[in-house]
Amino acid sequence: MIKQIKKRDSRVVEFYPNKILEAVWNAVQSVGGKDKKTAKQLSDKVVKELNSLYSKGTPSVEDVQDIVEKVLIEEGHAKTAKAYILYRQERRKIREEKKRTLEKEELDEVDKAFDVNSLRVLAARYLMKDTEGKLIEGPKQLFERVAILVALPDVLRDEKIYREPKTITDEQKQKIEQEIDSFIKKLDDYDNVLAIGKYKLNKWHFEALLRFYKELALEGRIKLDIKEILDIIKKGELDKQEINIQQYYEMMIKRDFIPNSPTLMCGATKIGQLSACFVLPMEDSIKSIMEAATNAALIFKSGGGIGINYSKLRPRDEPVASTFGVASGPLSFMRIIDVLTDVIKQGGKRRGANMAVLEVWHPQIQEFVTVKQQPGMFENFNVSVLLDKKFIKALQNKDDGIYNLINPRDNKTVGSINSKQLFELIAFSAWKSAEPGVLFLDNINNYNVMQKAKGPIRAT
Repeated sequence: MIKQIKKRDSRVVEFYPNKILEAVWNAVQSVGGKDKKTAKQLSDKVVKELNSLYSKGTPSVEDVQDIVEKVLIEEGHAKTAKAYILYRQERRKIREEKKRTLEKEELDEVDKAFDVNSLRVLAARYLMKDTEGKLIEGPKQLFERVAILVALPDVLRDEKIYREPKTITDEQKQKIEQEIDSFIKKLDDYDNVLAIGKYKLNKWHFEALLRFYKELALEGRIKLDIKEILDIIKKGELDKQEINIQQYYEMMIKRDFIPNSPTLMCGATKIGQLSACFVLPMEDSIKSIMEAATNAALIFKSGGGIGINYSKLRPRDEPVASTFGVASGPLSFMRIIDVLTDVIKQGGKRRGANMAVLEVWHPQIQEFVTVKQQPGMFENFNVSVLLDKKFIKALQNKDDGIYNLINPRDNKTVGSINSKQLFELIAFSAWKSAEPGVLFLDNINNYNVMQKAKGPIRAT
């Protein structure tokens, strides 16, 4: 009996006769056939002929498929044979398209596991490229790169290394800092030098390992110094941790779980940015606004998105004492971020994304609510109104439902609105343009476990 078969990528794998039955049965069904017993007889004949021809050798996938075609024709199943031939041709086209997409001569098992559209997205956004834009890794290498990075904290919690925290002296802390600094300067020397089992660590894995070590060591949780840890890695004493890498790798390959885009794009690369979402502060000053814009640009470049609460910015036409001019209002500064997003997406990993939040008491709230009704305005933004308890109470008031507007510059009341009319405007605009959303300040912070330490959440 044949026990092995040679794949197109030259791998030799176990031979499963049931796969032949599956292929023949699919061909039979495609031409309206319903007799699985006949399909079984045909597949058995194919296996018998394979055993006869390759009793002392290993057939390739193409050899097997050729014999399937031959048996179908010899047994008088011309229609089924034609369907099988057409299927083979279609599969060949798909394989060639995958090769072109991935710029490869041969496909591996991971390439085959993903459809063409998935591979196109991976190639366009996620796979690493050289300075000329040519791919330098495939999906398999991407998932290995990410799996190694994710498993490194587990490696440092191996019983040979990890311990319950102990107090360490300032002198010991200083020594740890100096050791790590010296290794950081030598990253290139450790590119693809260390390995956990079969998985080699690139220099950015090594850099992450140093960071994870430093964090635990400064907490007194590490038994060994960094040189001793590198030594036991080289000796293979941590190779049992390979299973953690393998498990995470297989989760991604099977698509049981895939991490966010920045992790796939930037994990174990020079950028190293793994988070997708950031809330940035914006105070009522040019310095703060420009700092937010700079940070936004860096986040967009690495594939992340941002949220900003613009409510601290004084409304349009408010006086600016330092320049004797007038303010342009929060929407004008949203426009700066919008244009910035457009510019950065030309060279970044993917288009940036923004959430703009304005609190319901802001004097420009009505303009904010309807801003997305205008075509072409703030296309890089979602917008949300932050509602508070006072507004909800005004909305429930059966009499007037009046709600005060506050100037954030001095926290003084500068006018009022009818809460019911504003809420209807929000609903109408959401129906017309899918914007704005609404956030509930009190409900969000009912579940904010960091409120006492960090204050209330006011943006997403």
